[in-house]
Amino acid sequence: MPEKILLPALRAHMGDWIYYLTFLKMSDIAERVKIAQEIHPGKTLNELIQRRLKKRAPQIKDYLLTQPQRFFNTLVIGVYKGEPEWYELGIKDNDLFDADNLPVSIAGALGILELRGDETLFALDGQHRVEGIKIAIKQDPSLGNEEVGAIFVGHKNDQRGIERTRRLFTTLNRHAKPVSKKDSIALDEDDVVAIVTRRLADEYPLFHEKLSLAESKNLPVADNKNFTSIIALYDSLDIYLRAKPRGWNDIKKRRPPESEINKYYAKSVEFWDRLVGQFEWLQKYYEKESANGIATEFRNEDGGYLLFRPIGVLLIVKVIKSIILTGKPLDEAIQLISKIPVFLTDDPWNGLLWDPLNRRMITAPVNQFVGEKLAFYSVGGDLELRYKSNPENLKKQLAGVLNKQVDEINLPLYYS
Repeated sequence: MPEKILLPALRAHMGDWIYYLTFLKMSDIAERVKIAQEIHPGKTLNELIQRRLKKRAPQIKDYLLTQPQRFFNTLVIGVYKGEPEWYELGIKDNDLFDADNLPVSIAGALGILELRGDETLFALDGQHRVEGIKIAIKQDPSLGNEEVGAIFVGHKNDQRGIERTRRLFTTLNRHAKPVSKKDSIALDEDDVVAIVTRRLADEYPLFHEKLSLAESKNLPVADNKNFTSIIALYDSLDIYLRAKPRGWNDIKKRRPPESEINKYYAKSVEFWDRLVGQFEWLQKYYEKESANGIATEFRNEDGGYLLFRPIGVLLIVKVIKSIILTGKPLDEAIQLISKIPVFLTDDPWNGLLWDPLNRRMITAPVNQFVGEKLAFYSVGGDLELRYKSNPENLKKQLAGVLNKQVDEINLPLYYS
């Protein structure tokens, strides 16, 4: 049985819950705190088992072992069995403040929480973190002295208590809003793609004050200013900068040295410089200090330019990256992609990516994927090498999304 520990704590209440705010050493978390499945495998508290526990715990372990500026949100820990004790500390007799004028709510709020070691503790919120801590401490026991905030709530292991605790769990998870992708791009200091995206947004003329900050990747209909969205820029850089097919997401979880960040940024600037230099109309937009209203020349109800749609940006970048992966340099890849039609009302985009009747983009993933393969093939790309496909399969896919017969389909070629 674990030894008795004394924890400085605050006692508070919300609704009909009394809870205690304190902290635990990671070694105590690893030793004492269980996940709900360990207490009631597959039964009454099974709803407490968060998805992807096995996948997330190793990621958290890596975070603890590699990130010096590590920090966790507070764990919410259910307590049942045993006899934890609360000892109120008096605050009346001191010279720091006038105790008689303290708010009534402070009375009884400060004290010591005693855990004797015979309690059963389980994570109501933070099971991934608990499991990650356990794995990390096995590799680096020195982490055991670090402290993590904890909130203790009481739990009774009868039907009413189980229902009450289950409701608390679902409340915590239902109202826990995940960080949006846009906010993650704005705030993440480890993800090199997010870092480069922010820097381009601040420094590069094509993007400076010309990026939509909408929650969606797509641009609002009334946007007559911005080149693209910050999410589309991030996604395009994520495609182009990806160093290797596997392990890229793990790389983005650890901030690289500044020298490496500068290399990624320089590579991104080179890419956009070459792209702007290849398209005269993109250069025109690039050179505008104020873009108010100018985007309507390139993106409007008649379609406009492919590259002025987020879907178009991603398609172009994907095709350029695919060409590069077949062994061609960036310059040649951009020269090849510049041969495809640029207007959405032109074939092959009309009906594939552009709906001429409703005058809007067609955003279905299958249309985007077929458009990507078609653009790649049309500039000389080897479908078998890159997509494990062939022209006949591409014809069938294109016929399917256009609702045509295969014999009606001709694959365009834009290279000589």
